[in-house]
Amino acid sequence: MTQGQRHRSILAYLEKEGELIVENASRLFEASPATIRRDFNDLAEQALADKTWGGIIKKSQYTVENSMLPLAYRQAQATAEKLKIAEKAALLVQDGDVVMIDGGSTTFQMASFLANKRIRIITNSILIAYQIDKDKIEKKGAEVFLTGGMLYPESGLLVGPQANQNIKFYNAKWAFLSCGALDEEGPSNSNQLVVESEQAIISQSDIIVLLADHSKFGKRNMCKLCNWSDLNYIITNQSEENHYYYNLENVKAKIVLV
Repeated sequence: MTQGQRHRSILAYLEKEGELIVENASRLFEASPATIRRDFNDLAEQALADKTWGGIIKKSQYTVENSMLPLAYRQAQATAEKLKIAEKAALLVQDGDVVMIDGGSTTFQMASFLANKRIRIITNSILIAYQIDKDKIEKKGAEVFLTGGMLYPESGLLVGPQANQNIKFYNAKWAFLSCGALDEEGPSNSNQLVVESEQAIISQSDIIVLLADHSKFGKRNMCKLCNWSDLNYIITNQSEENHYYYNLENVKAKIVLV
């Protein structure tokens, strides 16, 4: 397990249990106590958790309704589901493909699954780009192109007019997108700059794939991302929260369940 994977696993555990001590974490994540203490210190320094005597507790200052929370925090929500969704999405991609990926907490999980495929990836996420480069075993893995643009605080996302203009220089077979919410009108996000970049990605891609765990369904954010009819695939997990939307007349996309 890499450091990043441990951090995400620790945050996921805290989200569920609220507290974790060094000894338990060492056993759960098969790491030495010294390694776990460094992980706890890193998470505390990033304001993602609070240190206690001999352990760490859940940070309570953020709410999950804001889709522009720091990425590391969002990754702790429904982590197992997001990982399965990302793995299934990555199976669509074959060597030689050109792929665009926006910077969401679920699309971020695709990085490890794509890193060693012989593909080209265009992304507006410096975190995804870094993770792919980190996980590549050999130079023949994925080539990564960053869009440039303005760095949105605490998200690792490059947005704004420059990012959107650069996206339109490229053509891709696949677009993999995330969203903050889904309702009868389609997917939406809370930030206009993020949505504008996602819409540019849609305009330059042949096949549009939305990655969304069940917690996103039945909600609406401020900015509409696209129509249901713009989507070719929706990859999600089976749950009562999203079952209703499988049967909407305007959902023409193929629903892939994990």
